Amino acid sequence: MCGRLNQFAKLPALSIAGRSLGLARRRSKIREDRRSAVQVLHNICPTDYADAFHLDARDELVLERMRFGLLPAWARGTKAEVAKKFLHTFNARCESVFDLASFRLPILQRRCLIPVRGWHEWPSRSSPFFIHRRDETPLLLAGLWDVWESGSTEDAADGSVVTSMSVITTPPGRYLGKFHDRSPLILEDAAAWHWLQPGLSREEIRAFFQPYDSPLLEAFRVSNTANQARNKTEEVFRPFAPPVPQEGDAPVVIESEEDATPGLKLF
Repeated sequence: MCGRLNQFAKLPALSIAGRSLGLARRRSKIREDRRSAVQVLHNICPTDYADAFHLDARDELVLERMRFGLLPAWARGTKAEVAKKFLHTFNARCESVFDLASFRLPILQRRCLIPVRGWHEWPSRSSPFFIHRRDETPLLLAGLWDVWESGSTEDAADGSVVTSMSVITTPPGRYLGKFHDRSPLILEDAAAWHWLQPGLSREEIRAFFQPYDSPLLEAFRVSNTANQARNKTEEVFRPFAPPVPQEGDAPVVIESEEDATPGLKLF
């Protein structure tokens, strides 16, 4: 599961397949959901907005703010009704992405990359770990996106158009398997650029669905304040225990489920 994202206030210099990823932002759509104007950087939860890259109709790479949790274009109802119905579309499992109605068209036609500082996983219910790269290079999570528009007049005041996305998940690589039985699909270099290209077949898309591993991945336990969706401060990824070693493949075992406090020895 990948349900808490963290992004950079200013994206570090980054390129894929020789193309620099700039900060040129796509202009907001007419009648865009007003919540998209609110930038959230830390502890981005489902229904918050996050920045994502995709190719526009002119084959230009653009950055657009998207709701975390996909609302399919075909859904009917008010914004509140549709959001309630699609509570669990923030992740799209690679095994079923071509079968589920919410995802099967976007995975073929609308793919994106979500640049993140890292994300949180919970090996146990109350023990969050923050996963990132030691060199602080952004990780590019593969996603899919869609645009939904309300036909209800009651949604006009705060914006009737919602651009939203989901993060693709796969089985984990060796290191990520220490923390959860799912992992976001992470792409690099030419693969990341190829993911965005239009016209890919199902077989070509399936070829991306590989567990990710890297010696630069690092995870450490953080304060239980990360459990609180309302906490959007840097406290949610501040370590208070040593990083989990790369060596070995046994799942992380939490010695104490008590509230996390700085100085508590866990490893």
